[in-house]
Amino acid sequence: MKKPNPILILLGVLIVTISSCRSPKEFTYLQDISKDQHIGGVSNDLPEYKIKPYDNLYVSIKTLNPEVNVLFDPNQSTTSYGSGTTMMYGDNVSQYINGYQVDSLGTISLPILGSIEVAGLTLKQIQNKIQKKSLEFIKDPTIRVKLLSFKVNVSGEVINPGVYYSYNEKFNILEAISMANGVTDNAKIGKVIVIRQTTNGSNSYNIDLTSKKLLASEAYYLQPNDLIYIKPSKNKRMELNTTSYSLFLSTITTILLAVNLFR
Repeated sequence: MKKPNPILILLGVLIVTISSCRSPKEFTYLQDISKDQHIGGVSNDLPEYKIKPYDNLYVSIKTLNPEVNVLFDPNQSTTSYGSGTTMMYGDNVSQYINGYQVDSLGTISLPILGSIEVAGLTLKQIQNKIQKKSLEFIKDPTIRVKLLSFKVNVSGEVINPGVYYSYNEKFNILEAISMANGVTDNAKIGKVIVIRQTTNGSNSYNIDLTSKKLLASEAYYLQPNDLIYIKPSKNKRMELNTTSYSLFLSTITTILLAVNLFR
């Protein structure tokens, strides 16, 4: 019986390993953009986000009178523009505790002003609404309203899957992936899914990160609670199988070499 040739076995392992490798182009974003190219169809006008139940808001009502300010926001000290605000809103837990969470009916409850319906409104509309209500009690108030709960979920083939927060209204999908430390070697960046919650259910968007069409997509700029899922490539299973095969073949090769050595 003809004995297996260890060199041929080693060559087979090498061929299988090389065949499972992927080219750098498969991980290159926006491949079809040429140098100094003007890209049309990219809008800087973001669709204004409308507040939903369970969103968390920062609301500030200020006057020139520090004592009045405390009445409208008893949780904050009279130095709330300084370190007090930083400590109260410095992390996600503090934001959750000190923010005004929209309840299931779409309202928030403010000191002095009482219950205010905010669901379905933009931040600017809420600010105007609180301004109008405040004028019934105080003169010339300064109102600020911010969204504290702007978070997205990045999952699938990224280095660090998880929930990431942003306080930039122009928060895009590439920034979110960067916050997750980029994609893994098994990522299929040509087919990324963004799932967005709406009042009528959820919408899904198929995104190709390799194409400049990404910049004109409705899902390029993210909205609060978006889910980004990056699919694995087909050869992920192949790579897993290759590891098993390589280990098996290496073991066989070692045994054959040992047999030949001590024969």
